[in-house]
Amino acid sequence: MAVFFYTDRGNNQNEDFVYGNDTFGFILDGASGLGENYLVGNSDAQVFSHFIGSQLITLLANEKMATNRALMQAVTKFAQKYRKELGRLTPDLWPSATFSCYRKIGDEMEFSWLGDSPITAFLSQQMRTFYDRTVPQNDQRIVTTFHQLLKKGEVIDVAKEAVKEDLIKNRQMKNTPNGYAILDPSPIGIARLSQKKLPLVQVEKIVITSDGFYRLVDTFNECTPHQLGQFKDYSMLISACDHLRQLEREDDQLLTYPRFKQSDDASILVWQK
Repeated sequence: MAVFFYTDRGNNQNEDFVYGNDTFGFILDGASGLGENYLVGNSDAQVFSHFIGSQLITLLANEKMATNRALMQAVTKFAQKYRKELGRLTPDLWPSATFSCYRKIGDEMEFSWLGDSPITAFLSQQMRTFYDRTVPQNDQRIVTTFHQLLKKGEVIDVAKEAVKEDLIKNRQMKNTPNGYAILDPSPIGIARLSQKKLPLVQVEKIVITSDGFYRLVDTFNECTPHQLGQFKDYSMLISACDHLRQLEREDDQLLTYPRFKQSDDASILVWQK
């Protein structure tokens, strides 16, 4: 049994949080709300993801505690600590985070996810991928428009301003009945937590990535989801991330590979039998 993970800053602050051991592991990919930052710290996204992550390290260690209950306790403690700050804000200004997790419970492996940080499970007979595709699918049209503006010679800041309103509309669908579910300081997203349980004996390897690392698959086309199973040790994670950063630097004007920004925080967690 081996577990190893790596995270690399791609923004002004690293807003990802990653942790793993033999029995459980998870990635949180934080996002600040639509306004400015309102909490004391580097960014609201980092404050939220790191607070929740530190809570979950303890809570998820209790095998008898359901994953949704652990999430509920973590966000409740966050909401209590920042009650005054959050009370002044509308929910679309609150920070949020994706959550992707494995937990070994008895003779089963439980997978849980909120948002678009992919879980790739390598089984004895097949490969399965679990994550919510709603946000990337909703953003695809906007990314395409943004990229077309750049190809026509528009500068990045002007192109971003042109699609800003559509992006805001997408983000305002957070934890709404017709929108996407995500972890934030309320219990709303947790109620829509997706889960899948598989026999532990079938699970050979698990790879969880933030969407920033998954760019190697869905943006730069440097590897397939199946090839994520080739990561065998910590040094390979560092090399892959270094390669990702090189690709991002080579396309710093965003002209070749459609995306909103040059780089993003990149995190990966590997559990292998």
